[in-house]
Amino acid sequence: MARHRIEIELPATILHKDARFTVYSDGAKLGELHVSQGTIDWKPVSRQRPIRHTWERFARLMESR
Repeated sequence: MARHRIEIELPATILHKDARFTVYSDGAKLGELHVSQGTIDWKPVSRQRPIRHTWERFARLMESR
């Protein structure tokens, strides 16, 4: 089973800054999850641009699986 590690970066002041979660699997970086007031973005290591979802779309995606 893969071993996962998550690093969390929370801004000192919340205004207009994303919380960032860096996700690793067996020591290799999988990507970064950016959580903001308006969207949730996943930036995999293999892509230059993040995959962006509104919170409503993210909720539908999670509920459909």
